[in-house]
Amino acid sequence: MSAFSKTRRDFLKESMYAGAALAAAGPLGKVLGMRAGRRASRMKLGLVTYQWGKDWDMPTLIANCEKTKVLGVELRTQHAHKVESNLSGTERREVKKRFADSKVTLLGPGTNFAFHHADKARLRSDIEGAKAYIKLSHDVGGSGVKVKPNDLPKSVPQEKTIEQIGKSLNELGRFGAGLGQEIRLEVHGGCSPLPIIKAIMDVADHPSMGVCWNCNSQDLDGEGLEHNFNLVKGRFGNTAHFRELNIGSYPYQELIDLFVKMDYDGWILLEARTNPKDRVKALVEQREVFKEMLAKAQSGGGAGRSGGVKISEAGKKLRVEIDGKLFTEYNFRDVPRPYFYPVIGPTGVPVIRHWPMKEGKDEGDDKRDHVHHKSLWFTHGEVNGVDFWGEGSKSGRIVHDKFLKVSSGREVGMIQSQNKWVAKDGKVVCTDTRTHRFYNRPGGQIMDFEITIHASQGKVVMGDTKEGSMAIRLAPTMRLEGKVGRGHIVNSRGDRDKSAWGKRAAWCDYYGPVDGETVGVAIFDHPKNPKHPTWWHVRYYGLFAANPFGVHDFEGGKKGIGDIIIPAGKSLTLKYRFYFHKGDAKQGKVAERYREYATGK
Repeated sequence: MSAFSKTRRDFLKESMYAGAALAAAGPLGKVLGMRAGRRASRMKLGLVTYQWGKDWDMPTLIANCEKTKVLGVELRTQHAHKVESNLSGTERREVKKRFADSKVTLLGPGTNFAFHHADKARLRSDIEGAKAYIKLSHDVGGSGVKVKPNDLPKSVPQEKTIEQIGKSLNELGRFGAGLGQEIRLEVHGGCSPLPIIKAIMDVADHPSMGVCWNCNSQDLDGEGLEHNFNLVKGRFGNTAHFRELNIGSYPYQELIDLFVKMDYDGWILLEARTNPKDRVKALVEQREVFKEMLAKAQSGGGAGRSGGVKISEAGKKLRVEIDGKLFTEYNFRDVPRPYFYPVIGPTGVPVIRHWPMKEGKDEGDDKRDHVHHKSLWFTHGEVNGVDFWGEGSKSGRIVHDKFLKVSSGREVGMIQSQNKWVAKDGKVVCTDTRTHRFYNRPGGQIMDFEITIHASQGKVVMGDTKEGSMAIRLAPTMRLEGKVGRGHIVNSRGDRDKSAWGKRAAWCDYYGPVDGETVGVAIFDHPKNPKHPTWWHVRYYGLFAANPFGVHDFEGGKKGIGDIIIPAGKSLTLKYRFYFHKGDAKQGKVAERYREYATGK
């Protein structure tokens, strides 16, 4: 979840909830401009005011960071800078102005609030205390707040504490999202083993949550650094804590190699523990060591090689390339709702219907039905009574608001955006946050689609209708019937072809010939999704959709039994994976790939 920033001003243009500035600069403004034509790492070196900055007042801290060109800072609480939650509004504005007028990026407070407490009153106190610092960070121009897990009390089952920590973090994530703040969970204390952090983050799945790596000895336990790193690398936040890079036995070079390989673009923050006589000189030395380590990591391959996942701006859409070849484009401007078109399958040809986006070569065989079936998309047909599925005279629109993150990488690329669901009369019904991940893996393309629907304008009712939700419209030759249709459908329960419609299953696969070769598209329903396993609105004419809401249409019974209600101020998260493979479901090892997805491998 790292953001891409050079200075605080750039960060405010490019990070969460900075829509006005971002819109003024174009769809991605400087975000993609900074990335264009670059191979150098975008990691930046900053400072935690732990030891080396603990007794520097704010003017001294800013001056020393500028002097050493260590231009990012996390303000540990209860230090000489005195940026605390008891600041008045005037004092907060003064702090914000000081950093805005400098070259130093204020990353936010580093707090000691933790959420493992068995004492419920203490737990609530720490949650509310963290919220006060989240508000402080927003007011002074920071981008997030560091918190801790922090222990596993022996008197409480470990699983219960992990769930408590995760739920507490989700509460903070929801609170922080409204203020454009990231919640950074430091890998710390009795929760330092990375499998424990992963288990916490599996619960704490709010998009505003991120992991702050902390360079602990436990990182080397079990199967070693790379294995533990990979457990949580998909959840990294915008900051990571390092000790002195040239002291001790911790494998900092190997760690930086891993960060470079994944194309991490956040802040490496020095949380120094020694007490040098000249701390300014020591900071300059650490900056030079950091530069040398980065250069070494890049010369060894890593993010400097060609290939990987590249995401670039292309007018009113984003272009996603994997290993130098087009995979898809994200269409987000001047459309009824965001969608991906085209979608290129594992044999190098599109697996979707071209109409109505354009007239394709399959013009004579491509049935011109359902104009709202635009390639690959997410929406729903009844949200507080408004139809967002169709494109009729009374239908609503899903309007792109802003990008929260766009990143390329050797192994994974990401597009994270915020959108508004707008009724015909202009009223905003709800908002959403979407996270799309694209993977560079052998044996078939993988795309993860995660959406969090926020009841930001009041209660939201996701209505009981088959018209939805996570959908793709497939190529005409993959249909079950028709002039050129030669496809088949199978789900995890063994239901096939037309009998798969309206059935519940953990996954469903739709396969058939495209340009003479059999290819398949599988959609995986995440085990944590509501009502898992979901129902499948999968039709003989190429519509393929996962729908957890349409119980009345699929199984009968009273209208409304499939409603899902999101209370005001709450949210609903749905996660899916698209797996594009060669051959049928068996040849593509769809069941095996689903097990990997369900277990987080």
